[in-house]
Amino acid sequence: MPAYLRLYRMTAHESEGPALRAALETLAAKVQLIDGCKGTELLQDCDKPDQFVLLERWTSAEAHAAGGKRLGKEAFAPVMAALALPPEATSLNALD
Repeated sequence: MPAYLRLYRMTAHESEGPALRAALETLAAKVQLIDGCKGTELLQDCDKPDQFVLLERWTSAEAHAAGGKRLGKEAFAPVMAALALPPEATSLNALD
């Protein structure tokens, strides 16, 4: 079965890029410990340093859904506080 990926595009409030980056690094570290997570990758836009992409790799969509419930809303609070806009989320299947 191909891996399930979840891609999030996020934009920080003006001059909040460092805060969003720190919050995303903390969140990614927590996500990686959840059963079914196969890893995360955090990327920053070269031309727009307040924009980030977080990529999560999961064994399945069900593992992703269960992982979000396990974390709880409080794990996302620092990320949400730094965002200028709601995150854009996309679900993907790896073609391996």
